[in-house]
Amino acid sequence: MKYLGIVRKENNILFMPEGFKEKDKTYEALEIEGVIILIPSPIDKERLSHIEKLIDVSINEHRKSLEDLAK
Repeated sequence: MKYLGIVRKENNILFMPEGFKEKDKTYEALEIEGVIILIPSPIDKERLSHIEKLIDVSINEHRKSLEDLAK
């Protein structure tokens, strides 16, 4: 994973950070457990399902590690 920076939204337009190098591409926006993910278009249902599973596992593992650290 690579942190790209903060996305700013003004008047329903997303302004991508400088770290985001892609130009003139479209993306699918997903929200999984309150986390918004942008994935290059087009995305078929099989790929979407696989991505959702991987992201869900990653988020849950991260939450568990944070909970363990808090103990």
